[in-house]
Amino acid sequence: MRWSENTIHGVLTFRAGDPDRPRGHALVFFRDGDSPDQVWATYLVVAPIKMDLGKYIPAAFASQLAGQLAAAGPSAYPLPPVPERYEGGLDALERLAELRNDDLIDGGTLRMSDPLYALQPVADIGSQYAERCVSYVASQPLDQPVTESVATAAGGMDVDDLLLQVMPDRDKVARLARLTGTLRYAIEGGDARHASETVGDMQRVARHLTDKYRPDELIAAARSAEPRAAELAELFLERCYRLLDEDYTALADLDREIEDLKGR
Repeated sequence: MRWSENTIHGVLTFRAGDPDRPRGHALVFFRDGDSPDQVWATYLVVAPIKMDLGKYIPAAFASQLAGQLAAAGPSAYPLPPVPERYEGGLDALERLAELRNDDLIDGGTLRMSDPLYALQPVADIGSQYAERCVSYVASQPLDQPVTESVATAAGGMDVDDLLLQVMPDRDKVARLARLTGTLRYAIEGGDARHASETVGDMQRVARHLTDKYRPDELIAAARSAEPRAAELAELFLERCYRLLDEDYTALADLDREIEDLKGR
């Protein structure tokens, strides 16, 4: 059994995340020494509140995990306790870490024919990771108000953007349809501030749709004060739904109708 030389010498190998600003939650992966293409992974959590996790572990597992649960100093709790094979491979694991805003740590290579041998490497990495987390938090004043910049750094990535990345196109189009109605109401009511905020929300959704939906043209029509703007926006929305349904005959008719309306 062996694992990363960096890990042995107490230097964690961060594949994603900032070693100087650990997030307190990390995916840790190992390559199988017998099958290098196989990736095994576990998830480390450094609890912000000190606790004795041993009180909550069933007696059947207590003896196996005693070394990890009774470790002195800060602790990172692995879930699951021993790495599981991750079928998606390393690329998918990196994407998962990005979506969840997790740190990603390379644990090196292990022979996973008996996964229980991974208990000690996981414990070592967890201990080092926990120490980094505790040191980082200790270096930051907790008696000051949270500023916008700190809140953004803590959040890492906008939650709504994360949701939009995995949202099906049909749901994105449905959101655009709702926002179009909101925008037209704001424009007709002369509420410039609400209209501007709604346009921003629509543009955020549009960034996650491909050009085939013509989202920028939809937004331009929806925000326009021209007499036929609302009708044109409705045609663009109907076009999106026809595209989702792969109704290409109706799509061609709509494209002609849109061009005709734009030319009037």
